[in-house]
Amino acid sequence: MAPVRVFMTGVTGYIGSTATDLLLNKVGSDSEFFIRALVRSPEKTNSLHPLGIKSVLGSLDDLDLLKDEAAQADVVLSFADADHLSSVQAILKGLLQQPRPEGGRKRPILIHTSGTGVLLDAAYGAFSSETIYYDNDVQQLNSLGPDQPHRVVDLEIINPDLIGKVDTYIVAPPTIWGFGTGPGNHNSVQIPRQVATSLKHQQAMQIGQGLNYWSKVHVIDLAHFYVTLLERALQEPQQDEDKERLLEENPNWTPLPKNDDAYYFVQEGEDFKYGEVAQEIAKVFQRMKINGSGAVNATTPEEESTYWPEGSGWLLGGNSRSRTVKARELLAWEPKYTDFAAYIAEEVHRQYRLLKERTQ
Repeated sequence: MAPVRVFMTGVTGYIGSTATDLLLNKVGSDSEFFIRALVRSPEKTNSLHPLGIKSVLGSLDDLDLLKDEAAQADVVLSFADADHLSSVQAILKGLLQQPRPEGGRKRPILIHTSGTGVLLDAAYGAFSSETIYYDNDVQQLNSLGPDQPHRVVDLEIINPDLIGKVDTYIVAPPTIWGFGTGPGNHNSVQIPRQVATSLKHQQAMQIGQGLNYWSKVHVIDLAHFYVTLLERALQEPQQDEDKERLLEENPNWTPLPKNDDAYYFVQEGEDFKYGEVAQEIAKVFQRMKINGSGAVNATTPEEESTYWPEGSGWLLGGNSRSRTVKARELLAWEPKYTDFAAYIAEEVHRQYRLLKERTQ
């Protein structure tokens, strides 16, 4: 069989780098997949070439390039900007292009990275929401308005006009923690932002009262999910007769939800409050003698621009609670990494070392 032709965006980002590393380690760079990856600078090709990945120089704004690459791909793995609407539209145009390349999939695959920011409310740390979203509850997810973060792009991907033409899947991670691997960035966004702000002011910081909940997942567990989803998506029948044959061979076979049921949440353990993260940072600050008070500074909306990077109020202050049903029931996915508190401490130490190095 010819290798599966894969086009990736965001391959050197936190999620994309880790997922690519796992994929190549699992299947080998020269066996099942022929991978092309969008990169913004020639320098990034140096880390990809030894892995057998062909670099394509460009950005998400190069729409014709994205369309042409998608038109030649069996699979597009989108790890880049979850809010870049025009790039997703260009990729879908390419995947819809007919005829498909000879020897390739008749019905190509798009696995797009969104995020459970799509579930956010405007709590600003003031309250804990009891609302939990389940990835197998289509009616509940359809209630999300187009003004929610990421939702406009997600709506393009769950467009019913794509059914039978492109198999689309949306992976929506919650707060991602842990240190990544692979040819790019190894650090997350949310917890490092809270740690960095706390170190800057030498006091543990939180948005508002810190009562808001988020779900969480380790980046390596998330990467395992991407690989598992890709492997299973490639097994999905591309024509009605293939589906009938599968059902004859295995009456218990269940098709993989996609398109109008595209969302996959990837969550581990119990939800956490961002105020609890601040408390963990305060404990580490005490042990490191950065700040012995053990106190947390709870900032108001009016103080956000003084203390925090732009956008921190919704990113760290809202409620976003998700539950993984489909990954566990259909793909037997189970997370292995659970020591969230140890990661927070390690992130404080990492950033503190970097600060010391820069001042020496």
